Amino acid sequence: MGVGLLGMFGAVVFTCSSVQVMTFKDLQVQRTARFAMHNVLGQKPMPEYIGPDATTVTFNIQLRNQYNSPPNVYLPILQTILETGKAQTLILGSDYFGDYILECFTENRLYHTGLGVCIGADVTLNLKEASGFNLVKKLVKTVAEVTGVI
Repeated sequence: MGVGLLGMFGAVVFTCSSVQVMTFKDLQVQRTARFAMHNVLGQKPMPEYIGPDATTVTFNIQLRNQYNSPPNVYLPILQTILETGKAQTLILGSDYFGDYILECFTENRLYHTGLGVCIGADVTLNLKEASGFNLVKKLVKTVAEVTGVI
């Protein structure tokens, strides 16, 4: 009974094992730059590079009762993350992304019991980088949390 830890977004842990299947798919990472446009008389506007913009990450997850990832457990967790607006640590595979906020999520409730309880849903998460990644800052924060010195 091996445990395959695939990543995490805050309290939502992605696993693939004989006990639970909670995986992500269709991962998209968008990195953009910011430009100011300056109007020039008689010419096209001139762009001025300001800097990088916050990275956005989008992916899908499948919630299924039969795989021990019930929608009635995970949808309220995602709703709480969304409504608190607190940045969560995002790790997918071997990639540490840093802290991200949940901008929105879309739930497609596919399967229900005879009593109307959702037992299968597909969810799309749209995340936005909360702050630039700083390895030293993250290590200091992690050590402080582990040692209880916060």
